[in-house]
Amino acid sequence: MKTKLLSVLFLFFGLIHFTNAQTKYGMLVKTTLDPFQGWNGSHAGNLRISIGSQSISKGSNTTDDVVVAYKFLYITDNPTQIVCSSSTAGNKDGSDCNLDRNIPYNKDTFDSGYFGGCIGDAEMMGIYLPQPVNTNVCKNDVISLTRGWNWQYSYDAVNWTNFASSYQAKRAISFTMAALGGSDGKTKFYVRAGYDTTFTDYIIYDIIPCPPGLVGAPLVSSTTCVNNNDGKVVFTYDRDLVSNERFEFSFYKKPDNILIATPALTIDSVNRKLNFSGLAAGDYSIKYQTFIGAQPTSTNPTPDPAFTIPAATPFYFQITELQPQCNNQQGKIKLTASGGIAPYYYKIDSNAEVQFTSPTNEIDVTYGEHSIKVRDTNSCIDLTADQ
Repeated sequence: MKTKLLSVLFLFFGLIHFTNAQTKYGMLVKTTLDPFQGWNGSHAGNLRISIGSQSISKGSNTTDDVVVAYKFLYITDNPTQIVCSSSTAGNKDGSDCNLDRNIPYNKDTFDSGYFGGCIGDAEMMGIYLPQPVNTNVCKNDVISLTRGWNWQYSYDAVNWTNFASSYQAKRAISFTMAALGGSDGKTKFYVRAGYDTTFTDYIIYDIIPCPPGLVGAPLVSSTTCVNNNDGKVVFTYDRDLVSNERFEFSFYKKPDNILIATPALTIDSVNRKLNFSGLAAGDYSIKYQTFIGAQPTSTNPTPDPAFTIPAATPFYFQITELQPQCNNQQGKIKLTASGGIAPYYYKIDSNAEVQFTSPTNEIDVTYGEHSIKVRDTNSCIDLTADQ
């Protein structure tokens, strides 16, 4: 008795496995039959679509209106083509129609096909959701799926909920679990596609935490001088970090999106601020996520945060000789400074530095050659000047 019982149980579980395998691939066939043309064009008409062991056959539409119908099929074998045929027989004046077409078919990749027949048309739509390569999603991540028609989701693979009507009768959909609701506290998310109340196998996602969001516009500070790499940017994030949670960033320099080293970072956890420093002038974008211990959260939502570090206003100065030196007496020059950040300072030879009393200082100089250095408040110099 034990041996028989085990045999029965093995057979039972084997049937369950086989049944599940049968539901992995589907085909939805939409037929559109033309109004009846009687002896003039649709007498004894036929439209037939065959996919492996499955087939659909339609006769002439006997009404005066277009008739649209849908038929869902499970693909349980391994056909390599869809065989389409259509014909009429006994039409007036011998105007019978015969059409045939074979459409290549791979159940893992087939999306759609079309056949125009004698009495109407057929559109074949593959129903198959491949298991995603990246199964980790947070509730704010956008999930995009194709090759469906009607859609359902679940958090336990037992209780299924229809997507809203705006998602139904669509080959492709995009959504977030946050918009669907019900994901808080759940660890798995299941989706399946089919037609009406008949569905193919589900796909599974692992629900992971979402990283903090960035709120408001980033606050940027320009470089202090044209060639300095000391620009700054401050981001504000929208929630406190949990225990053992840390940020990880990738910085990209535009326009070529070159990955660069992450600049120096300090975190103000009280005010939820991320302070980056040591940036050259230019355009940047970032990607980020957090880790809670070894557990990664999702990456930031698209589009990636972007910002621009402005370059400092260039600093310039000019020396104008006003009164040439004569008979070993003092001459006079005028220093003109602009740009950068005032006030300005100058230094002649090894003498003490002097602040400009105005942007156009007149200065007495002694006979001979002199070295004159001029800077702004940030110690920026004129890169074009011969000092």
